[in-house]
Amino acid sequence: MISYDPHKESELFDWVVQECKHNQIHLNVLVVVQDLSYEIFKWFEEHDHQGIQQWQIDKETFKRQDWIKQANEAGVSISLEIQFGKMFYQAISYGLEKQTELLIKLADDIEEQQSFLFKSDDWHLLRKSPLPLLLYRKNTNLPFGKVMASLDVDVDIQPYQATELNQQLLKWTQRLESQASINVVHAWQAQMENLVKHWDTDLSEQQFIELSEYLYSHHKNALNIEVQSFGLMQQDVKFFFCEGEPAEAIAQTAEKQGVDLLVLGTLGRGGIPGLLIGNTAEDLLERINCSVLAIKPASFHTPITLDKS
Repeated sequence: MISYDPHKESELFDWVVQECKHNQIHLNVLVVVQDLSYEIFKWFEEHDHQGIQQWQIDKETFKRQDWIKQANEAGVSISLEIQFGKMFYQAISYGLEKQTELLIKLADDIEEQQSFLFKSDDWHLLRKSPLPLLLYRKNTNLPFGKVMASLDVDVDIQPYQATELNQQLLKWTQRLESQASINVVHAWQAQMENLVKHWDTDLSEQQFIELSEYLYSHHKNALNIEVQSFGLMQQDVKFFFCEGEPAEAIAQTAEKQGVDLLVLGTLGRGGIPGLLIGNTAEDLLERINCSVLAIKPASFHTPITLDKS
């Protein structure tokens, strides 16, 4: 868990402790303090304030003593580390070093009217973290009341086979969903819209309907293959097929259904090497107001590397 203000994060920490207890896993808490420039450090040293960094460590540790006590009382092993530098860089490096299963952070949002926008550090994490990243927004429930997975399928490849990324999305959705069934959303009609907007065809209205039904059946079959490969029956899943431009359609569906957590892949099929986040995912992240769990495919390579010195 990445922490910067324990008072604001108390509800999130309570949930994290219970999750760690339930899954019997160790809890790492990382606090990143913005590093000072060399000139400022030099000034402090020249004026007999050499211990300023240790003082900051002691201060941040003291602010989280109740957390350590709470975790110990719950039977959860916990480690607290204070580091200095850029938050996103230290968080990803620390997560890789500790082989962290999941990075968790309270979203640092810019509030605009009735919507929320991620700030710079959160965008850096979303774009560069190879580890699953959960950004919690305080307007959503804990435990999450409704979790929804956004799956993408490439029906141009036949016969269709389940993908590693979609299986990961389903795994995390099932793990964090408090209900018996899980929710899956998929936007499928972008191809039809592109055909209407950009192609001059002589198809009749009936033929457009038939083509739409043909494409729908392929998308539905691909999603059925995904959930069956994961070991779920169709009755265990509630599908939401939405029409239109994917980012807008999925965001509207999530809002309409009262979703607390949207689980999505941030670099889907056809990912360009070196691309840190897909266009559709970025557009979607700019539109949703719920908490998000962003997952990269195993093939993703982060620009942040561990210092092996």
